[in-house]
Amino acid sequence: MMRRLILPFATLALVACSSEPVPQENAEDFASRIGEGGPPAVATPVDADKASTASAVPPAGADLTQLEKLGDIGDVDLGPRAGGCTLMVGSSELLLAGAPGDDAIPGKAVVRLGDSLTIADAAAGGIDALKSGTSFKGEGFTVTVAPEAGTAASRPATVTVRDAAGKTQSYSGKWTCS
Repeated sequence: MMRRLILPFATLALVACSSEPVPQENAEDFASRIGEGGPPAVATPVDADKASTASAVPPAGADLTQLEKLGDIGDVDLGPRAGGCTLMVGSSELLLAGAPGDDAIPGKAVVRLGDSLTIADAAAGGIDALKSGTSFKGEGFTVTVAPEAGTAASRPATVTVRDAAGKTQSYSGKWTCS
């Protein structure tokens, strides 16, 4: 009787010892095996037209009233800042502005127009003017930010963009300042 029990265990032990190691599967293999994920994602090449630097001149032919999602703004210089504000429309950041603490020095903003980042200048007034609402002038366009009254760091705001020909576009979103 003892032999009958030892033989199956010995066979299992030999099989276990002689087995090849099973390679580890990665996340893509696992997702494919369980039927999720589809083909592996392909990295999107960086689009040179969506550079993270800004120009004072909007691109030729761009609709200067159509603000686009900012995207990468890592190389944009808004100058010295004591704080800044962001316009969010839904989950998209459409304008980023900064201003110094000195009321005599104007602030700056960056917007994306025609797939290029463009800088616009505010009137003097420093960070307080920026927080309470101001206008930014760029070459061929003006952006006016009108947040609701109050002192909250994040308030509903209406932003109106006007081009040199008088065409306007309004946006409703959140004006968040720090």
